[in-house]
Amino acid sequence: MKCNVGKSERLIRLSAGLALIGASILWGGYWAILGTVILLTAIVGWCPISAVLGISTCRTDEEIPADTTAPHEDREIPDRKFK
Repeated sequence: MKCNVGKSERLIRLSAGLALIGASILWGGYWAILGTVILLTAIVGWCPISAVLGISTCRTDEEIPADTTAPHEDREIPDRKFK
């Protein structure tokens, strides 16, 4: 299973799942089942509905910025002389 739930969506799903479970405990009903499913998708990082629809909020390798700490040829690095 490839990740299709990004970090921000995981936080939203975690909050929504816990809220549904809490509401079900306080007021009764079967909303805890839906809350548990949402909570599990947040923990695992994979949602079957998103997989079927081809939706992914995970960052891909192309979106992740390259290492900017290494010196580049087109950028001058000033000499630092310590006295």
